Amino acid sequence: MFNIKFLNIVLVSSISFSCFGFSNLKPRLSDGEVALHVKGTKDKLSWTKVEGATEYAVIPYPGDTIYQARYGQDPGGGMSQFNSFPLPEYTTYTNSIEITNPRSDVRYLVVPCNRFGCADGIISERIHASIYLHAIEELSYSKGAIYPWESSTIRWKSSGAHTVNLLKNGRVYLTNLPKNGSVPVRINENTKYTIQTLGVGGVRTKSSTLIYKHAKIEDPINDSGYLMPLRNLGIDIIPRTLVKGNYRYLFVADKANNLHKVDYSKATPELVWSIPLDGKVVNKPLVEQGNLYFGVSKIDGSGAVCSLNVNYSTRKSCKTTTDAVIAGALVMDLYQGPNKVDSSIIFVSHKGLVLEYTSNLVELRKTSNLPASMLGKSIVATPAINRREGRVYFQYQDIHSQETKLTSIKFSNSGGSSAEPINPGDPGVDPGDNPGGPIIGPIDPPLYSFTVPLRALSNMELAELNEESVKIDNMFEVEWTATVQDAVKQPGGQHE
Repeated sequence: MFNIKFLNIVLVSSISFSCFGFSNLKPRLSDGEVALHVKGTKDKLSWTKVEGATEYAVIPYPGDTIYQARYGQDPGGGMSQFNSFPLPEYTTYTNSIEITNPRSDVRYLVVPCNRFGCADGIISERIHASIYLHAIEELSYSKGAIYPWESSTIRWKSSGAHTVNLLKNGRVYLTNLPKNGSVPVRINENTKYTIQTLGVGGVRTKSSTLIYKHAKIEDPINDSGYLMPLRNLGIDIIPRTLVKGNYRYLFVADKANNLHKVDYSKATPELVWSIPLDGKVVNKPLVEQGNLYFGVSKIDGSGAVCSLNVNYSTRKSCKTTTDAVIAGALVMDLYQGPNKVDSSIIFVSHKGLVLEYTSNLVELRKTSNLPASMLGKSIVATPAINRREGRVYFQYQDIHSQETKLTSIKFSNSGGSSAEPINPGDPGVDPGDNPGGPIIGPIDPPLYSFTVPLRALSNMELAELNEESVKIDNMFEVEWTATVQDAVKQPGGQHE
């Protein structure tokens, strides 16, 4: 029984511990503690756990008028007629209790305690069982399936609970959430999210799986000569990321976000090293002048552009970007008159942001955005480029006509270029391959059939884009956009 004698002992103990400096070790209450008391044939009490508490005393609430009537003065001024019927007191080691023979007019105080003393009590909020509802009314996603560079917002509504948690694959992810709310999340695999509510009468849950979307690969990459040996090394490779660094080394990313360097010059390929990445490589890396360049899509929605030396380096050098990088790195030659003076490395983010870096990725030379008409479309993740003329070719799917479009964009890569605009009917050539023929597929680098969506900009972002575009000094211009014919109607070539 939690009687007066026990209270005196607790008080004396508290004073003693306080003398020894232990008073700060008692349980501590914050503003978030709540106790609920459901009245019915059985009283059910449940409350939030209190930091430092090892047990809880459930006692009549001294501030309640019924309690005062039983233990103090009656309205007539005499002693209460109920003094001979003391109210029961309880001790529990969990944050809930069920009282089988309750008095109908009692309110309770939940007092958290430990061996150093007790804190102030939590007054239970009394709710009648007939109107009590402990339920999860809604669990939904803004998007049910997302790419690694996208986010989805989880929304929930609940009632009657004193604690709401969000679980990720069965483990607590976020705690002490509001009864109704939302939170953005990103994933790199199919993920089961669960709303868990704790209240009087138990725990309730509602779950739903958020689907991880792999980007679309329309045609297989020709990696048959390396696929099995690499898998024999235990690498769960992403085939589209496979690239030859030189005559000796291969580089490939895997599904666990690692980059591997493999020596394929030997009869049995050997793994040289593996380094962890901060996110997904969703495009084919570029090898240029002994360096490997690649973009990364991080799970938090940001990205990175990275490089390393294919022969000597055992670590990557990366620069963080505000958006996930989806388009494969391109190299563009820079000219002064007829002479090549430097090169730039170009990346594109999933918002259509174009990033032009120096070859060592130390300096960001220029930034701009793809035309608004291309945003919201699915584009080929690694564009094609005529690096001598600074022309980049983006292939994308028009969501309205369902036609495949090819857009030519001319970058400013020269102080005095003599290149003429390309005729859409004869869009140009790779200078080193089949002069005079139309560009309908791979040039330099190959136009891989790996498509990802560009995120359409919000009205505010679009307004900012239009405002910024006025300040840009001709970083690029759209030369033409043409519909790509179906392969069966276009002899001698493929459109992808």
